[in-house]
Amino acid sequence: MPTHRPNEISAGGVVARPSDHGWEVCLVLAGKYWGLPKGHFEPGETAQQAALREISEECGIPVDALSIVGALPPSEYAYRRAGRLTFKLVHHFVVVAPAGTGLVPQPSEIDEAVWLSIELAIQKASFADTRTALSAARAVLDSAVR
Repeated sequence: MPTHRPNEISAGGVVARPSDHGWEVCLVLAGKYWGLPKGHFEPGETAQQAALREISEECGIPVDALSIVGALPPSEYAYRRAGRLTFKLVHHFVVVAPAGTGLVPQPSEIDEAVWLSIELAIQKASFADTRTALSAARAVLDSAVR
C-alpha cells in the first residue's frame, strides 16, 4: 500500500505506570473506540512536547509528572469523516507516570480513561495500530527502571 502524504499529524503515546503486578497502561475511550491518548500539534511544538501536552490534557495527569522513556514507530492510517478522506500520521512515545497516578478524563475529548495490564489493553484496543504500539511499548518498558 503506498504511503500518502499525511494531511493530519498528531502525537501521543502509551502511558504506563508501575504497579505491584508489573506495568499498567492507559487506554482512553473516545466515542465507541478504545485507543491511546493523542492530539494535534500546537504551533512551534515538537512531537515530544505535543505528546506530553495531549496526554496531560486528555488524562488529567500533570505534565511535569510525565516522562518519555522511548519512541515507538509512528502509525499511519486513513479515515473518512463527512465524506472527506484524511491521511493521518501519529507519532507515538512510551511515557511513564508515577505509581498510583490517577486519571481524570478531559470531558470535551475523552469519555473514559482506564489503567489496564498490557495484555488486557491489547485485547480491549479497537485498532491494530494501537495493539502494535502497546506490544512495542512492552519491550521498552521491560527494559526501563521502575
